[in-house]
Amino acid sequence: MWLNSVLVVQVLLVLCSGSLAEKMMRPKFKEIKTWSEEKMVSHKVLYDNSDPHMNFSMEVHQPLNDVDIHLEVRITNKLDPYYSSTLNTTLNICRILGFANQSPVGRFVHGFIREYGNIIDTCPIPKGRYKFHHIRFKRKLQGSYFINKFWWPEDPTTAILPEVEFDIHFEAHHLDASKKRTLLMNDHIAGDFVVQDVNNLKPGIFGMLPKTT
Repeated sequence: MWLNSVLVVQVLLVLCSGSLAEKMMRPKFKEIKTWSEEKMVSHKVLYDNSDPHMNFSMEVHQPLNDVDIHLEVRITNKLDPYYSSTLNTTLNICRILGFANQSPVGRFVHGFIREYGNIIDTCPIPKGRYKFHHIRFKRKLQGSYFINKFWWPEDPTTAILPEVEFDIHFEAHHLDASKKRTLLMNDHIAGDFVVQDVNNLKPGIFGMLPKTT
């Protein structure tokens, strides 16, 4: 009888809380530093710990002919720093947009991200934007781009991975018609991926796939 009462209480707690907590690796940010060439662009990167979500906003003050992004990432095992991985790459925004328009995978990823805001979809990147919002025709701030409440898909299985530290250096460079490079953004983000008990697990990679009837 006592055991049955305990089980009933546990079921009620689960129903009230919405779901059982699951082990999941999520980031804890130690540092987010951003810099912009304010004459051309301004931007912000924020992390909402309460939900959690990433929020990104950018204002383009001058038309941008072409943009390269440079990314340096270092991931280190917290228990044994000897084990680490590094990434050092430079990508062109216009080529990425071409991939998004021509590749089925690119269209899938691009469409997924577009659900969260107003993102760059043409090159050269224009200064002004218009957008329909809640039926009314509303003019956006000049060159306004944003991704709000965005979260990468996750699966509980990733909680078995070792906890790691990450260090990310991000740069964006403008290329004018003569290919002269101007630094637009220079960001540094650092933190940990740690195992946490969460009850708001976001749909995993398989949950992103189109549903079939």
